[in-house]
Amino acid sequence: MTTSTSALVTDCGKRVLFRLRGRQYEIGQGELRSILGLPDGPPAVGITVDRDQLTFEFAADDQTLRVSAVLLQRRLARRKLDLKG
Repeated sequence: MTTSTSALVTDCGKRVLFRLRGRQYEIGQGELRSILGLPDGPPAVGITVDRDQLTFEFAADDQTLRVSAVLLQRRLARRKLDLKG
């Protein structure tokens, strides 16, 4: 059984929780921007999930980026950010 991709922004936009392909990840907004190849910026991110695609909108500095769940999971796994248990 495949689980749905989901994202939850917490702590006034400073933290993001993801569920990607059955694994859970928690990441700070600064690290997320780094993983996405964006420079540091103010907190606050909007995330739209459309099947296996995630669109990240950083409105405060007008940055938008779309990535697949598979690509994001690979980048997160490389940094060993998955939650255990």
